[in-house]
Amino acid sequence: MQTRILCVDDDVAVLRSLESVLVYSDFEVDAVSTVPAALELINRKKYDVLLADLNVGEAGDGFTVVSAMRRVQPDACTFILTGYPDIESAIRAIRAQVDNYFAKPLNVPELLSAISETRSGKRIPSRLAAPMKLCEFVRTHGAALCERWLEATLKDPEVAALKLSREDRLDHMPTLLEELARAMEDSADFLSEAMMECARKHGRTRYDQGYTIPQVVAEARVLQQVLSSAIQRDLLSIDLSALVPDTFRIGEFVEAALETSVRAYQAQIPRSLQASISLLYKSPHLGVAIANENHIIDANDALLMMIQYTREQMMAGEIDWLEMTPKEIRNRDINAVEQIREYGACVPFEKEFILPDGSRLPFLVGAVRLTTEPLQWAVYIVNLLEQRKLTTVERKVREWESRHAIINHLAHEINNPLAALMFTVHLMGTHSDLSNDIRELVSNAEEMLQRVAAVVKQVLAESQGE
Repeated sequence: MQTRILCVDDDVAVLRSLESVLVYSDFEVDAVSTVPAALELINRKKYDVLLADLNVGEAGDGFTVVSAMRRVQPDACTFILTGYPDIESAIRAIRAQVDNYFAKPLNVPELLSAISETRSGKRIPSRLAAPMKLCEFVRTHGAALCERWLEATLKDPEVAALKLSREDRLDHMPTLLEELARAMEDSADFLSEAMMECARKHGRTRYDQGYTIPQVVAEARVLQQVLSSAIQRDLLSIDLSALVPDTFRIGEFVEAALETSVRAYQAQIPRSLQASISLLYKSPHLGVAIANENHIIDANDALLMMIQYTREQMMAGEIDWLEMTPKEIRNRDINAVEQIREYGACVPFEKEFILPDGSRLPFLVGAVRLTTEPLQWAVYIVNLLEQRKLTTVERKVREWESRHAIINHLAHEINNPLAALMFTVHLMGTHSDLSNDIRELVSNAEEMLQRVAAVVKQVLAESQGE
């Protein structure tokens, strides 16, 4: 009985040449170029082997076909094909879910051998468990997700420096994950009261523990990253039918819980404003000062270093912040002072100081009123020079990522035609009517194609390593 094979690839040249090789090798073949066509055949016909390109139309669509084959025909072998050389690490991570993978241009004898083994009963039985809903996935892996989240948050040296126990750091995380699972299970559109209270408690706790609001926000971002990575890593173990809405629901609920936590955190601030300013005053990175309508009357060392003044000059009343401000942007200060008078705080804004050496310091400034008569306020200053350096670095990273994407696109566009040519040349070489001279030419052509493939692989690898 012939082995029945379903081939799925959106590159028509590769698909037809692969089909020809397989038919000539005495396999029964159906070849389609779209996911819907593949799904229709999977539900209608019985197959022994699936050969699916990793990207059928869209990135990763081949996994959709694999997942469908696993569910409908669990005894069929599933092989992934890819023209992207750097996707191999991702495929190795799911080797337990597919029987094998082949990088284009394919080694034809190796592929035929792998397919032939299915007829000899050598195939390893599938270890794919029944797919679980995302809510069940979160519950099942809750402890591991908490550990990954904790490990990721501790990469922030300032968070790691806080003297807290493991339990204090995890705080609300197990409850939050359980409530997220419950929300997905119930298809809820709003945060439950239990999750609201959990988020409020988290905000209050983090305030007492010495976290900053940016660190609380970073925790939520890390949670979403951990969940996304876990889902991607175990994609084939998850029921895909509700994956998209459940994933969006996770993002919405984490954001809503974060907003509730931040509001609860902020509600704590007025009760210990002076203590908070005292902590900020000691910061080596944040400029903190107390000012009146003309002068800086107190400042931490970080700010004095930024503006190039000594503490003696400050005590002598020599730091006139208004005089240091360029005339063309003094209207920003006037607006800020009016906000402080009326609302008790000003919206953070960017400005500059003219330093003693004549250079200018760009910075972000924000302030909160301390007293009305006389008018005094506490102010923080963030040096934007380093931020601008980071912006430059981020731009270079984006340029590298863009170049990386182009390289991968070129890899796909080069390797697919090479694959089609190698299939065709291989097929020509098996023709019974070829003369010895022609057969030698075909063999030489196949050898040259392999050399081209090796050179392309080397060039792409060197380009990615630059």
